[in-house]
Amino acid sequence: MNRSADALVALQQADSCFNRTGNDYYKLQAALERAHLLTLQPDSLEAGLRIFTTLEGQIPAHRQAFYLYYYGSACAQAGQYSRAIPLLESAVTESENISERLMAHQAARLLTECYRHTGRLALLADFLPRYQALSDSIASDAKIRQLAAANIRFETEKKEQENRALTAEVALKDSRLRTTLLVGTLCLLLAAGIIIWVVMRHRAIRIRQEAAATLLREQETQLHSLIRDRQQLNDRNLDLVRQLSDIQATHENTCNLDSIMESLQQSLFSKEDAERFRQNFSAVYPTALNRLRSRCPDLTYSDELFCMLAMLQLDNFEMARTLGISKSSVSKTRYRIRIKLGLPEGADADTEIRKVMSVKE
Repeated sequence: MNRSADALVALQQADSCFNRTGNDYYKLQAALERAHLLTLQPDSLEAGLRIFTTLEGQIPAHRQAFYLYYYGSACAQAGQYSRAIPLLESAVTESENISERLMAHQAARLLTECYRHTGRLALLADFLPRYQALSDSIASDAKIRQLAAANIRFETEKKEQENRALTAEVALKDSRLRTTLLVGTLCLLLAAGIIIWVVMRHRAIRIRQEAAATLLREQETQLHSLIRDRQQLNDRNLDLVRQLSDIQATHENTCNLDSIMESLQQSLFSKEDAERFRQNFSAVYPTALNRLRSRCPDLTYSDELFCMLAMLQLDNFEMARTLGISKSSVSKTRYRIRIKLGLPEGADADTEIRKVMSVKE
């Protein structure tokens, strides 16, 4: 890391450790590296050369190329070109043998400088093709390294693009998931709101239906109450008729009881009672009178009253009591209404009247 001073301190400490452990191999390695670092310092060049001299013949074969290159470059740096030439020549050969082409090229460059400084031009001319081959090899290696670096950059960029694409895809899926969760939550809330609304509406409808049913029962009660009041009034009229019959039995002049009943009929329902009866009936059967009138607009007020009683399924006796007329008059009224409505012969008139007044599903 170009921190030669720190490296020298570390190598000195390593050398003391190897002295204690008796590891001569690594002690030689540390000494070789220390000598090389000393030659890189201008004021320590002589000290480095002395170490190289002491190490001569002690370096193992696989480190010989480094020793020769370091020693030869130190000699060349010190201006000892003649001494450096055999070292560098051996360094070039040894470096090529261990495939250290960069070190072989550097040793060859220093060797050409030594040839030039010593005037050995013939040797320089003979060595130049080899030096050129090393240079071409180094250039080729540099190109290969550049291509490898470019390929690594390309692969790195490709991986980065793939990572960015994956990141974008993950972000998109995350966004879709959040959107799905949000939409699902909104749908659940909407469904819950709809359910609550349906339940409340059903409850309101049920309350309204119950209120309408209660009102309808009250109106039916009032309707039947009016009928009972009218029948009670008719019963009182019958008592009056019986009293008249007793009077008739004691007098020579006779009277027509049916005509007397017809004359009393007008006083059975007051105008207010009749109007209240019609209102209650229309509340219970809203369309009955309209359907009846659309079938026959010529029906009289009393005809409509008779049809309303038929709709309430009263028999002849109850109709007679309610209307305050005799049973024969009830039959006459029924026949008259049959003619007006055009009801079929042989059919039950009250049933046909109810069909006319009932709402068709």
